[in-house]
Amino acid sequence: MNPGLWVESSISAVQIIPNRNVEVYHKGKLVPGVEIFPYMSYLKPLLGDAMLNLGGTVASLGTDKERVAFSNPLNKGKIAPIICYESIYGEFTGDYVKKGANFLGIMTNDSWWGVSEGHKQLLSYAKLRAIETRREIARAANSGISAHIDAKGEIIEDTFYGDKTALFAKVNLYDQMTFYTRTGDLLSRFSIFALGFLLFYFLIKRFQNRAKKS
Repeated sequence: MNPGLWVESSISAVQIIPNRNVEVYHKGKLVPGVEIFPYMSYLKPLLGDAMLNLGGTVASLGTDKERVAFSNPLNKGKIAPIICYESIYGEFTGDYVKKGANFLGIMTNDSWWGVSEGHKQLLSYAKLRAIETRREIARAANSGISAHIDAKGEIIEDTFYGDKTALFAKVNLYDQMTFYTRTGDLLSRFSIFALGFLLFYFLIKRFQNRAKKS
């Protein structure tokens, strides 16, 4: 092996159009333990090759720091190239829309779920992303459930799990940005802050009542 040579692997979405530059997006949200080794400097000495033996990794894949939207000269579509695990994150998905995406494209490998409920849950997350962003979704799943989802989160058409088939859909394009897309998880952050404040207030009152009794 050449000690001066290094390679960075990544999971990527690629758009190839004749006579245009190839557009590439590297998956930004990696699956912990499977695609990325979190806190490697601390956990690697403790776990050794345990993650590798469980089907994971002892390294980390390359990522893109910014989301992108693929455009094309054939129509007005600007696709968000969402890769698999990324679709479970609402605020993260909203970043694609902020980059100009007027519909969402989800590419996912669901074959490793087997006959469990995992692939169904991942499809349900996609429906939530459609509602949050008010964008239609073209979902292409390897061995999973491919689907056309409208901007209200309703499945217009889908395939069966494990089917060897193709799904064609006419996707509507939307440009307006929702409140959630603009603010992200602001409401949940506020709720966590309010919960912490109420808990702190409860503890202080309880301490004051005990002090009065004593």
